[in-house]
Amino acid sequence: MKKLIGILLLTMTLLLAAGGAAWAGAYTDTAGHWAEPAIEKWSGLEVIQGNNGLFRPDDGITRGEMALIIDRIMKYEQQAANAFRDLEDTWYTEAVLKLNAAGIMLGAHGLARPLDGILREEAAVMVARSVGMDLLYADPSALPYADAAQISDWAYAPVAYLTAHGYITDSPVNFRPQEDITRAEVVTLLDNIIGKLWRSGGLYNAAVQGNAVVAGPKVMLINSDVIGDLIIAGGGTKQVILQNTVITGNIINKSNAVLTIIPEGVPNIGTLLFRDEELPALYNVPVLSYRARDFSLDNDGRVVYDDGRLHSAAGVDVSEHQAEIDWERVAADGIDFALIRLGYRGYTEGRLNLDQKFVQNMAGALSAGLETGVYFFSQSVNPEEAREEARFVVSQLRGYELDYPVVFDWETVGSADARTNNISPEVLTDCAVAFCREIEDAGYMPMIYMNSDVAYQGYDLTRLTDYDWWYAGYSNTPQFYYNFQIWQYTSGGSVDGIEGRVDLNICFN
Repeated sequence: MKKLIGILLLTMTLLLAAGGAAWAGAYTDTAGHWAEPAIEKWSGLEVIQGNNGLFRPDDGITRGEMALIIDRIMKYEQQAANAFRDLEDTWYTEAVLKLNAAGIMLGAHGLARPLDGILREEAAVMVARSVGMDLLYADPSALPYADAAQISDWAYAPVAYLTAHGYITDSPVNFRPQEDITRAEVVTLLDNIIGKLWRSGGLYNAAVQGNAVVAGPKVMLINSDVIGDLIIAGGGTKQVILQNTVITGNIINKSNAVLTIIPEGVPNIGTLLFRDEELPALYNVPVLSYRARDFSLDNDGRVVYDDGRLHSAAGVDVSEHQAEIDWERVAADGIDFALIRLGYRGYTEGRLNLDQKFVQNMAGALSAGLETGVYFFSQSVNPEEAREEARFVVSQLRGYELDYPVVFDWETVGSADARTNNISPEVLTDCAVAFCREIEDAGYMPMIYMNSDVAYQGYDLTRLTDYDWWYAGYSNTPQFYYNFQIWQYTSGGSVDGIEGRVDLNICFN
């Protein structure tokens, strides 16, 4: 079986054995196998397992193992009473009973046969039932297989649908319905069907080529495109919000989740999701305007944005922690701008400090032709301290002309002795406003740096809309509800001329 080209499974939790996990590189029996890339990929992410250094890709899979696979994807909650005479209390029992309650593993004559292998037609039907494709129509007479007459009547329609949509990618000659399916074939079938799986709750900005499965308890998609079906898993998913999101296929609501659809141009008068928490959508704060499909990765693995109107510029942010930087090499490596730390306030004693490399970094970046801005790491606990920080920044900027903003960078430090612990959203917002006003009065453009936790839980965002935002969230597309002008998308970037890892950013121009 060959993997369907172009459909990517970005994350999927599978359990293919009861034994311990092993990295793909540790398997001694997958080198050169046709399914090796998929096995490596998902073993490396610890989402599939082998046993004792073996994956056994060409071995069959038991019905108990198959139940675990599907249950771990779909996260079923309801469990049937055990009416099977052959189902003992063991590692696969709960999964079998959950699939029985969901109508996926029905058994026959009072038997579940958990240790039996699964025929290829049985596996196709179970997977089709789990994703709601068993009731979708495809012309059964169009099956291309020479052995189509061997397919059981109850499996014919699901096999026809999976074949017609390219999910079964066997030889077009024979389907071999009465043969046991192998472990590698199961991985590939699921990989072909599922283009994306969300198992955790929260907000996502995504472009999916293929079908997407929602298995998190509460999931919100914003500015997203699913070129396929959206399958709301038959488990614990309670709520799905689709805002300015296009689904080209079916929406299959297996969970009977509450589904809210907010079209483009219609304001959200309800809630947004932060992890599994519902927060009120702030009507007067600009909503994210960047669409996931317009993000891409360049040849160096760096994020690029281009929607035909906005074209991103590439940037770094640095401090004394980057030590010596060869700015000419940085510029030659495709970097357009640098945000340079000017200084910081200590998080215990509260003293103001100039970054030891600020003068050197500014000189180097300007000499290399980079556009520059600065940021100050704040630990202010009241507006007067924030104004003090701003005045300190302005005093150090004499003689410099900036192309980019002066940034108020207030962050939690996660230390029990931090002087900023337990600061209220009201006071923190007061600090940000005080800093920005002082910077603006001095003739510079202010900006506020924030990650999702600080944005949603630390600030009153309704009071910060007069200023641009620099958002920090590490992914290939921004998982944030509100709009921003600069995005720090990784702390693990690599740039020629900078030793070690460095923060990478894009600015939307």
